[in-house]
Amino acid sequence: MYIEKRYIKKIENIFEQLSAKVQLLDAQGVCIAPENGGSETLPPVVMAPGITHRADEKLFRSLDMNPPMILVCAADVPGAENLLIVADAMMMSIFKSSLSIASHSDVFRRVLKQDLTGADLVSRASEHQIPMELERCIMLFQIEKTEKASAYSLLGELIPLSDTDTLVEMNRHLVALVKDMNGIDGSEELVQFAQAVQETLLEEAVQTAEIGIGESKQTLALLAESYQEAKRAMEVGHIFSPEKSIFVFNDLLLERFLMNVPREESMHYHALLFNRKTAKLFNDEMLQTIEMFFRKDLNLSDTARQLYIHRNTLVYRLDKVQRQTGLDLRKFDNAVTFKILHELKKCGQEKPKQIY
Repeated sequence: MYIEKRYIKKIENIFEQLSAKVQLLDAQGVCIAPENGGSETLPPVVMAPGITHRADEKLFRSLDMNPPMILVCAADVPGAENLLIVADAMMMSIFKSSLSIASHSDVFRRVLKQDLTGADLVSRASEHQIPMELERCIMLFQIEKTEKASAYSLLGELIPLSDTDTLVEMNRHLVALVKDMNGIDGSEELVQFAQAVQETLLEEAVQTAEIGIGESKQTLALLAESYQEAKRAMEVGHIFSPEKSIFVFNDLLLERFLMNVPREESMHYHALLFNRKTAKLFNDEMLQTIEMFFRKDLNLSDTARQLYIHRNTLVYRLDKVQRQTGLDLRKFDNAVTFKILHELKKCGQEKPKQIY
């Protein structure tokens, strides 16, 4: 990005008043201010803006703009991290007021909130060199326990970013990753990526996150849809699979459909199978058996092996269900009927999880 000499002088005057030497670098590590600053070797990772990274004996902090500019100072300076935070705020104030530049992630944030559309979106995207046509999806990370640090500051140093990925802080608890889908082979690879982030987060920060994954979109204008899908995946997934923490919108088709059934209808049809007459039949042991039978794709041998019971014991339990309800769960249609009627209880009794 070209910056007029008068603004460079303004930045240099600010740096001269700081308690330690701070430099402003371009994306290649060449010093922009002060003008005689030479160059620095940048860390070999994509740095999320607003997060201070340490490499060797220096601290680096990327400004929230595109192409990026980076602040650097020696790590052993007293209060070095706070110094960079102050310098960051000063630089962004100059760029926003004097150069009328909104932050790079702010463009994405406004897109996701549907506050930026039409000609204004095209203008801002051009200003920040954000491609309008690029296949992307939204991965949403929610961390509820953020007393000491925001979700963004926790994830900013842990999530590996490509040059075309952008991490966006939505609020203290919620972070959206705008993920470039180039080279990504479907949602399974995104789930593996999410699992890796969770493992790293648990190891490095002793924290856990719930993650929602929206559908990929071909244009910048449609990213808000992927954001809403990621939120919906977390809401619906938490009701139907509370033991999980990664939820993919595309994998929740049945659950999303059931959530649209009115509560009264849900409870009515659920009670056709689950009522006082069948309460003794459908005890915890029986429900666990049926759930495992479904997980094993109605395979008797695999289910019995997983439950550590004899195959004949499993057959006896399924026969018992058939005698009392008329549903032979070994038949696909009957299994689907049971599954839907059982899941309807969750629709009628649970409220969607709050996404901050």
